[in-house]
Parts: sequence; structure tokens; C-alpha cells
Amino acid sequence: MTLTLNEQQARSFLAANKISDCEIKKVAGDASFRSYYRIFSGEKTYILMFAPPAYEDVKPFMKIDEFLVSRNFFAPKIFAADIDSGFLLLEDLGDETYSRVLAKDPSQEMKIYQQACDVLLDLHKASIPAEVEEYNHALLFREVLLFVDWYLPLQKRFLSLEKKAQFKLSWFKIFDLLSKEKRVLVLRDFHADNLMTIPRGVGLLDFQDAVIGSNAYDLVSLLEDARRDVDEKTRQKIIEYYLDKSGCDRENFLRDYSILSLQRNIKILGIFSRLSVRDKKHNYLSLIPRVLDFVESRLNDEIFFEIKKLIKDE
Repeated sequence: MTLTLNEQQARSFLAANKISDCEIKKVAGDASFRSYYRIFSGEKTYILMFAPPAYEDVKPFMKIDEFLVSRNFFAPKIFAADIDSGFLLLEDLGDETYSRVLAKDPSQEMKIYQQACDVLLDLHKASIPAEVEEYNHALLFREVLLFVDWYLPLQKRFLSLEKKAQFKLSWFKIFDLLSKEKRVLVLRDFHADNLMTIPRGVGLLDFQDAVIGSNAYDLVSLLEDARRDVDEKTRQKIIEYYLDKSGCDRENFLRDYSILSLQRNIKILGIFSRLSVRDKKHNYLSLIPRVLDFVESRLNDEIFFEIKKLIKDE
């Protein structure tokens, strides 16, 4: 489903914020219903986020953005908002996403991934914002069900009711193993398309789904990216760098990383399948083989024996 911007409505919003003579150019959309436009006004540029109110709510983005900016992280400043119409006028952080930078110069990978890891180290020292949802067992499993409800049917495969019940029980037993010690703000989509190289440091995008959860989750997002291959040496060095700098318990962290790797990548298989079947966004299907590799590799871990058996024997 594609929702187009009402340009007249957008220009009225801009005019109300003293931007009247301007050019509007679409710059990006994402897997949600949100879309983004660059506003050229004299020598200044802005980003207009349009989040259709029937499908999206800008308030979570605004809340997390305010928290990040107040803690000196480089999220885009919000200059104006029309919540009822779904418009936000944002600071323009440029075009240099990690994906684009590394497409031009892959040798930068270790350097900028370490910078991203430094952001997480700082974020994990920060206080936790109030009234942010917990990444609890129920939410984690609700995401896993996307795999059952969308990916498996796309492959002409189905779980019986009995196996679905076993699947849930197995996952909840796995989630019980997650460490309860290090709970942090999880940005949740901390990957190369949502990280920017800017003169000040690392720019952050797409964090409206932030939750309170494990400190391993955003490292999984960064290092097991559905959209690009991360060098295995980079992956291992960044994990070791995080462990060294954070001082967290190695065994607990690596166990959490493994669990959340499988959970996240199984969820992504479901999301990409749903985007194709329901939303007719078929381009995400080309990313599935990379995600499947992550899943297949992780299923070989002994702790996932029951889950592997249920998936393979359906």
C-alpha cells in the first residue's frame, strides 16, 4: 500500500512555520507507512516526516527524540509538529547513511562500526526514559509469530495448533534465559540504513519503536544487518570491543546475543514476507537469503534444539 503526500496540506504546515517559498523532494520511505521529504528553503534544508495518522503515531518518535537530544546524542532536532496531520519538521542530517558510505568505501567499516558501538556504550550508561514499553516475553514472542503467520505460509508450510503451542512454550523457556541484569534503552533498528556519518559524530534515525530490553539487542541489529554483509572480523572485533568497554558479564552477554539474534532474524523473515504479501513491497524478498543464513547458523546452537526440531519437522 502506498500513501501519497497531500502537498497542499504539507505546504500549509510549512507556511505555518514560516517556510513558504520552498521546494519539496521525496528522499526516502521505509518498511512502515512513513515517508520523508527534503525541504529546500533558500540556503536552508529540512526534512519533513509524513506519518499518516490512520496508520502511524508520531508521538513515540517525538518522545524518544527528545530523550536522545537531551542526552547529547545526535538525533534530528524537531522544529515543528502537527500531530493530528502526522507532520514533523526535522533537522536535516544529510544523506551519508552507513550503507551509502560503505558502498563507496568498504574500508571504513571497522572505523564507523566502532563509532556506532561507542554510541551504544554511552546509551547504555544513560538513564532509562519513563513510560517506555518493556521488551518482555510476550512482545518478543508476538514478533516471533510473524514468522509463523507470514513467512511459513509464503513457503507453503504451516504449524499445527499443537506445534504452535509447543513453539510458544519452547520460546518462553528460551526467553527465561535472558539476563535480567543489564536493562537499557533499545533503539531496535540500529543498522546501517538508520545510522548517519555527520561532522559531529553518528546521526540516529528511526527509533520510534524503542523499548527497554537487553544491552545485546542493538549489537545484533548492527552486526547482523539484513541489508548488507558485515565482515566477520568486524563483527567479532566489535563484540569484543563492547565486552571490554562495558565490563558486562561475557557469558550472559553472549547468551543474550545468541537468543536475540535468532528472535530478531526470525521476526525479520516474517516482516519481509508480510511486506510482500500484504503491502505489495516485494523488494524486501531479495534480502531474505541473508537473513536465512543468520537463522540457519543460529539454529545449530544447542539451546535452540527444540525450536529447530519444530521448524524443520513441520
